[in-house]
Amino acid sequence: MTRPVVAPDQSGTDSLTTRDFALQDEFLQAMIADEALQEEIPNGALLVLLPDDDPALTERNIAHGITAARRGMNVYFRHVHQSPDAAP
Repeated sequence: MTRPVVAPDQSGTDSLTTRDFALQDEFLQAMIADEALQEEIPNGALLVLLPDDDPALTERNIAHGITAARRGMNVYFRHVHQSPDAAP
Protein backbone atom coordinates (compact mmCIF):
# COMPACT_ATOMS: atom_id res chain seq x y z
CA MET A 1 0.00 0.00 0.00
CA THR A 2 1.28 3.44 -0.90
CA ARG A 3 1.55 5.74 2.09
CA PRO A 4 -0.48 8.96 1.97
CA VAL A 5 1.38 12.20 1.53
CA VAL A 6 1.11 14.54 4.52
CA ALA A 7 1.17 18.15 3.37
CA PRO A 8 3.85 20.11 5.20
CA ASP A 9 3.62 23.85 5.04
CA GLN A 10 6.66 25.47 3.46
CA SER A 11 6.06 29.09 4.40
CA GLY A 12 8.35 29.12 7.42
CA THR A 13 8.09 28.33 11.08
CA ASP A 14 5.28 30.66 12.08
CA SER A 15 2.71 29.81 14.72
CA LEU A 16 0.33 28.14 12.24
CA THR A 17 3.13 25.99 10.88
CA THR A 18 4.15 24.91 14.36
CA ARG A 19 0.55 23.96 15.16
CA ASP A 20 0.23 22.15 11.82
CA PHE A 21 3.36 20.08 12.50
CA ALA A 22 2.00 19.15 15.95
CA LEU A 23 -1.32 18.12 14.39
CA GLN A 24 0.45 16.06 11.71
CA ASP A 25 2.59 14.35 14.34
CA GLU A 26 -0.45 13.49 16.45
CA PHE A 27 -2.33 12.12 13.43
CA LEU A 28 0.71 10.09 12.32
CA GLN A 29 0.91 8.53 15.79
CA ALA A 30 -2.80 7.68 15.56
CA MET A 31 -2.23 6.10 12.12
CA ILE A 32 0.58 3.97 13.52
CA ALA A 33 -1.67 2.84 16.37
CA ASP A 34 -4.71 2.21 14.14
CA GLU A 35 -3.98 0.92 10.65
CA ALA A 36 -7.62 1.45 9.67
CA LEU A 37 -6.95 5.20 9.56
CA GLN A 38 -4.33 4.60 6.88
CA GLU A 39 -6.72 2.50 4.83
CA GLU A 40 -9.27 5.35 4.67
CA ILE A 41 -6.84 7.58 2.77
CA PRO A 42 -6.67 7.01 -0.99
CA ASN A 43 -3.30 5.79 -2.27
CA GLY A 44 -1.06 8.66 -3.30
CA ALA A 45 -3.45 11.32 -2.03
CA LEU A 46 -2.27 14.51 -0.39
CA LEU A 47 -3.58 14.37 3.17
CA VAL A 48 -4.85 17.73 4.43
CA LEU A 49 -5.76 17.81 8.12
CA LEU A 50 -8.53 20.09 9.35
CA PRO A 51 -8.43 20.52 13.14
CA ASP A 52 -11.71 20.99 14.97
CA ASP A 53 -10.24 23.48 17.45
CA ASP A 54 -8.19 25.86 15.29
CA PRO A 55 -10.21 27.86 12.73
CA ALA A 56 -7.19 29.76 11.40
CA LEU A 57 -5.22 26.57 10.73
CA THR A 58 -8.29 24.93 9.21
CA GLU A 59 -8.77 27.85 6.80
CA ARG A 60 -5.11 27.82 5.78
CA ASN A 61 -5.06 24.05 5.26
CA ILE A 62 -8.24 24.21 3.16
CA ALA A 63 -6.59 26.86 0.98
CA HIS A 64 -3.47 24.69 0.56
CA GLY A 65 -5.63 21.68 -0.33
CA ILE A 66 -7.63 23.62 -2.91
CA THR A 67 -4.43 24.92 -4.48
CA ALA A 68 -3.08 21.37 -4.71
CA ALA A 69 -6.35 20.10 -6.22
CA ARG A 70 -6.27 22.86 -8.82
CA ARG A 71 -2.77 21.69 -9.73
CA GLY A 72 -4.16 18.23 -10.42
CA MET A 73 -3.25 16.46 -7.20
CA ASN A 74 -5.55 13.94 -5.53
CA VAL A 75 -6.42 15.62 -2.21
CA TYR A 76 -8.01 14.00 0.85
CA PHE A 77 -9.35 16.37 3.50
CA ARG A 78 -9.60 14.86 6.98
CA HIS A 79 -11.38 16.54 9.88
CA VAL A 80 -9.59 15.64 13.09
CA HIS A 81 -10.19 16.06 16.79
CA GLN A 82 -7.03 16.99 18.66
CA SER A 83 -6.51 15.28 21.97
CA PRO A 84 -6.45 17.57 25.04
CA ASP A 85 -2.83 16.65 25.81
CA ALA A 86 -1.55 17.40 22.30
CA ALA A 87 1.34 19.81 21.87
CA PRO A 88 0.25 23.43 21.29
